[in-house]
Amino acid sequence: MRSRSPDKKQASLEAATHGHDFDDGFGSFPSNYSLCALRSDCTASFLDDVQVLTRFCVAEQPYWHAFVSHYQRLGAKRIHACVQDVSEARWLASQESCQSEIPFVVPHLVESGVPPDVALRGFDLSIIRDDAGFTLLVDCDEFVDCLRPVGSLRSVLDLYPDADQWYLPWVVRPLLAAHHLGLGGYWGHVGKPIVRSSAMATITNDHRFAVRSPSIPLGTQGLVVIHLWGRSFRDVLIKVFCNRFEDAKSADRDCALSLMSQGVLPIRLRIFAYLELQAGYLPIPEQIGDVVKGFDHSAEEFLLRDYLAPEQEAQAHALYLRYKNQLAQHLGGFPAYPAIPLIQLAELLPAAFGID
Repeated sequence: MRSRSPDKKQASLEAATHGHDFDDGFGSFPSNYSLCALRSDCTASFLDDVQVLTRFCVAEQPYWHAFVSHYQRLGAKRIHACVQDVSEARWLASQESCQSEIPFVVPHLVESGVPPDVALRGFDLSIIRDDAGFTLLVDCDEFVDCLRPVGSLRSVLDLYPDADQWYLPWVVRPLLAAHHLGLGGYWGHVGKPIVRSSAMATITNDHRFAVRSPSIPLGTQGLVVIHLWGRSFRDVLIKVFCNRFEDAKSADRDCALSLMSQGVLPIRLRIFAYLELQAGYLPIPEQIGDVVKGFDHSAEEFLLRDYLAPEQEAQAHALYLRYKNQLAQHLGGFPAYPAIPLIQLAELLPAAFGID
């Protein structure tokens, strides 16, 4: 049963605030106002009655098992993976997580020949609507976690029984090396949604389901999505050549190799340098270290060799370090993240800074 009527809820809010206009520093009050108690259910897993909706392509192979293991460990009910290529769907189907009587991972072939965001928006949600009470939309480099003890995620969602969609903010950590997790993360410019499955109509974009009721931000409850924006330097290189998006971050995909031969760093690596230079001030949960340990670096290198020879990779790394050092000297002249989306940042970061 849903909570009190809107009129009673508004009256309660006005009584609590005494007519004052409060703000919590995140712009989330009063939308996240609740008088419900946070129930504790020690028997429930963190992702009790939650299914995960994600995308998969060949570039995710080195990191896929770590992603699956993370959501299995948190007790997710199932992962639904949207795939655009038949060969990629076959690879998924060959994995152990797809082969049990009740598979944990279910591949769904979506439209090919269009950018991944367009294919995702075309996915028929009615196929999965009855599989779990809640649906979480994340990419394979995004890992739900909590910065404080709350029991299950559902116990937090129950604080807002009138809501159908909630947002978990990004905590960004660019990962040039595994030990960089210790540098901490920082708030990102956006987050990822979890929705009441019965209420989801369509996917509006990568960060939102279409629902009728207002959406609730959950960052102040300690719930976050750890976004490993670059799971390694090689991961970013693979994405330079292998991703299918049509956006500012990928505008130089077809000429990236030529650019590097001329000493110019591709756009995605420029963004990675910018993000690496941001100060970390939020702790990364220890279990994310287990995720990183699960990355298959031999598969990562094997995949990268389809695009770059070892000497070309070394050149790319040298270009990256040079660019990052130059950017550090000019960082104060660029907008401060997360006040700017990365798509817009991609258009502002220069290809070069001139002679050292």
